[in-house]
This record gives sequence, C-alpha cells and structure tokens, in this order.
Amino acid sequence: MVVRFIYAIVSRLSLPVFLCYLIYRSIKEKEYRARKRERFGFVSSEIKTGSLWFHTVSAGEAIAAIPIIEAILQNRPSEHVLATTTTPTGYEAIEKSFGSRIDLCYVPYDVPSCVNRFLKRTQPKALLLMETELWPNLVNFTARRDTPIFLLNARLSAKSASGYARMSDLTESMLKNVRMVASQYPDTAERFQSLGLPKDRVVVTGNVKFDLNDQIARLPEELQELETLQERGTLVWIAGSTHDPEEDVVLDAHRTILDQSPNTKLILAPRHVNRVQEILTSCESRGIRACLLSELDHNSEVIVVDRMGILFPLYQYASVAFVGGSLQQTGGHNPIEPAFFGLPILMGPNRHNFAEVCSRFADRDCLFTVNNADDIAKKVLHFHRDSAARLRCYQGTRAVVQENQGALERVCTLVNSWLD
Repeated sequence: MVVRFIYAIVSRLSLPVFLCYLIYRSIKEKEYRARKRERFGFVSSEIKTGSLWFHTVSAGEAIAAIPIIEAILQNRPSEHVLATTTTPTGYEAIEKSFGSRIDLCYVPYDVPSCVNRFLKRTQPKALLLMETELWPNLVNFTARRDTPIFLLNARLSAKSASGYARMSDLTESMLKNVRMVASQYPDTAERFQSLGLPKDRVVVTGNVKFDLNDQIARLPEELQELETLQERGTLVWIAGSTHDPEEDVVLDAHRTILDQSPNTKLILAPRHVNRVQEILTSCESRGIRACLLSELDHNSEVIVVDRMGILFPLYQYASVAFVGGSLQQTGGHNPIEPAFFGLPILMGPNRHNFAEVCSRFADRDCLFTVNNADDIAKKVLHFHRDSAARLRCYQGTRAVVQENQGALERVCTLVNSWLD
C-alpha cells in the first residue's frame, strides 16, 4: 500500500521531469521532436474512438505485434486498430507496415492527467500490451473504464520478476486488472503466478518472434545497394544493437580481423543512432576506414548504421552476427533475428533478457559466448574460413526457429476468443 501511495504522488509530480527528459532526447535525437504532444495525451482528432488498442515499446515489440495486428485486420475487418509505441523505432516499424490502415500515435507518459486525457479521447475497446509493458497508471486507469486488458507474447526474466516482487502491492494492483496473459514460456508463466496472477489467467503460447517472415525482412529499396557487398565476394559480419562501450570491443576485434583477412567488412548497428559520430571517431583512431550507411562507400571497412528500425533485414547480408547488450549489464537483445537468416550467433555472458531463447540456440551449438575482442575475432575468422561450420550453424539456427514457430496462430486464436 505504501509503494502504491508513493507512486501515485510521484507520478503526479513528475510531469516537469518528463518534459525536461523529452527536451533532452529531442536535442540528442531529432526523431523525438515529432508529435511531442501525444506523449502528454493530446491525440489527433482524426484518431477513431472504440478501437482495439495495441501497445508496443520499440521496434522489437512492434515487429512481434505486426503479424497479430495483420491477422486482426483480416479476420475482423469491422474492427478499428490503434497502435501506440514509446520509441521512434517502434513508430517507424508500425507505420511502414500499415500506413493509414490503422491509427498510430505515441503512448502517453505514465502520469494520471496524461493517461486520462488519452483514454477520454480514444475510449479503447480493449488494450493488448506486448511483452511486459506494465505501467501502473496506464493499466489501472484503463481498467477503471471497464476496458479489458490482455498481455501478449509476455516475457518476464528472473531479474525483472525480482524487481516486481519488491513492489508487490503495486504489482498486484496491476495484475488483478489483467484479464489474460499469453506467456512465451512456462517459466514466465510461473513467475507471473508467483507475483499474484491466478493460474487460470495465464496460458503458454510460445514466442511470436519465431514467426518472423520474409516480408518483414525486406530492406528499404534505397538501401538494397548492400546486396552488392555479397556480389563482390566480400566477407561481412554484423554487430547489432550495441551499447557503449561494446563498440570499442567490436572495433578492436575488427582491427584484428582486418590484419588477417583484409577483405572483410563490419556492419555496426548501435542501439542508439545518436552515437554514430562518436563511433566514426573510434574507427578513425584505430586506422579503420568507416562510413555511414546513408553515405555508403564500398571502400569502407566499417559501415555504421545511422538509421533506426532496419537492423532485422540487415542481418541477411552477413555471415556471422554479434548481438549487443550482452557484454555489459543490459541483458542482451533478441538473437532470433540473426537466427532467422541462419547466422552463427555471438553474445556476451549477460543475456538474462532472452535467457530461454538463448539456451535453445546454445543447446544446438549455434550460439557462442564471447567475453572480449579476442574471442569475437577468433569466432568471426573461424566461421569465415570454415564453410562447414557455418552450414552446421545455419542448420541449427533454422531448426530452432522452425521448431518454435506456431505461437502466432495460437495467440491470434486466443485474441479472437477473448474479443468474441
């Protein structure tokens, strides 16, 4: 009760903090300058009321939501869909897939006045949250309007569950308002139950992200010049969703690789594109020729991705992938995307965000733990030189992906049953 009271007070007083944060992000990243009013609950009059409301955080959750939304549009053509996202990458992914077929805006900050303003304007028919996007005011004020709330493709790491447990009264107040949870794995279902969710309100459906398809994997037409990298016989590896200081480790590895295999290129996609100039400077200090993806130069040894929301299709141009957020305490990012293209996957030891997924690939000997630049360089060179090893990894990753597909159909069936 104390935590709930404190959160209620703090969230009401936090509006100036969110405003300052948005100004700061807008200065650092120009994408945050657009549609700022929506983050405070001021929604366009063109957005319809009574829609099915899907909320995703960023590009990863948006990609998982896209086929579910598509199925809703096909099976329930009379329904209107409203999608909200937190980040510009998520916004771009949804907009690219649906255009004007659905309504789209940014989710309001978890401030009572912002949430209530948004709800009063949109009056959603149901709220479908992707993964574990649980915000107390968003959930509780939505429930007060008798709007059913469902959690789709839910994941909850042991670390996150521990954090929720420390705020048990706040967590229980949210979970009592969630009608059903479609969990990725049994361990996630058990963690939700340990936090107070009744057993009859959680069902294991699998991970929708295994149901990626070729349509989502298409690279924008203006970037398809990357295909010429493979045509030139260049060896390419990719480091995706990297954080500071992982880029330094990756670039040190690439320096070692170039000394032994000069005809090798690295596609480096930082998690936050506002850091690309810093990364270019790091390349220069190591004597590595680098360019931005938007200014592609085939003589460069490193291509730094300066555009959001396109990492998934970029994996298809590489033969080995390092997945970032795993050499420091972020907890790792999604290894399913490189696995979709059959790549050997390199990750650091910190991957608790995707522990269950990573274990499935590691058990098939196609995900490998690296701890430093030397480890990365050795693995990349090994797979570049050993086509048989690459083939075994291709077979292993593709087998794991195919064995775990089917969650999309199960989730869509559940959603239709909930809405009937």
